[in-house]
Amino acid sequence: MPSRFSYLIALLLLGAAMLVFSGCESDLNPLQPVSPEGAVTTGSFVGASNCASCHQSIYDEFMKSGHPYKLNKVVDGQPPVYPLRDRVNFPVVNPPDGVSWDDVSYVIGGYGWKARFIDHDGYIITGSAVQWNMETGGWVSYHDGETKPYDCGKCHTTGYVPEGNQNGMPGMIGTWAEDGITCEACHGAGSIHASTQKSEDISVDMSSAMCGRCHTRDAQHRIAAGGPDADDDQFIKHHEQYDEMIAAGHRNLTCVSCHDPHKSVKLDEPGALV
Repeated sequence: MPSRFSYLIALLLLGAAMLVFSGCESDLNPLQPVSPEGAVTTGSFVGASNCASCHQSIYDEFMKSGHPYKLNKVVDGQPPVYPLRDRVNFPVVNPPDGVSWDDVSYVIGGYGWKARFIDHDGYIITGSAVQWNMETGGWVSYHDGETKPYDCGKCHTTGYVPEGNQNGMPGMIGTWAEDGITCEACHGAGSIHASTQKSEDISVDMSSAMCGRCHTRDAQHRIAAGGPDADDDQFIKHHEQYDEMIAAGHRNLTCVSCHDPHKSVKLDEPGALV
């Protein structure tokens, strides 16, 4: 007959198992609130280059990825510089017809899927052939006939604040500390950590919900699937990776189980991730 000690051990193991599985579920629960704001804690933003002073190898890998290039400033009429410059249809070489680099203040994206362009008033340039698609190497329409302010800073910049207008441009909605998604967009403002160099003074959130703050389309995590008869004639939309993951068989994994958030998933050569 089992002893009381055996029962106690069994109960402890059962309790530990329940904690483990409940932890996995809570991390990926589609009803779990996802904060719309960045991981801003206390202190001030110091910039990714300051992080590199202690984390050089991580910084070097990260700067080959697409996150830092979600928003790219055009300086003195020169196009932004991207990594992996020898890839087909990459990087963006010219702006749309009728637009010169002197007319462009920022490029949205341009790293590995598409590129859009912002004028000097902070509005996205719209028209019939103004978005560069890298997969096909061609221009496509973007909101032709509409005026589009740039209101994407929450997921395209670091240290985003919804008030104000970046650089005084009326079309730029909000202000931010650094263009693109850099270290402090996920780890929080780094001035205190840079001073103390203590791990407890920086945010390290490896949950999928952290990725889901931006890689999601719908607050209820519904997948906006269409079909051949849909108005937009497409099956799925972009930036809904978190929604798709928690709806599928991988819901009990986390994004970082497969993806190193500091590294690119672009193939530089067959079989090699950079």
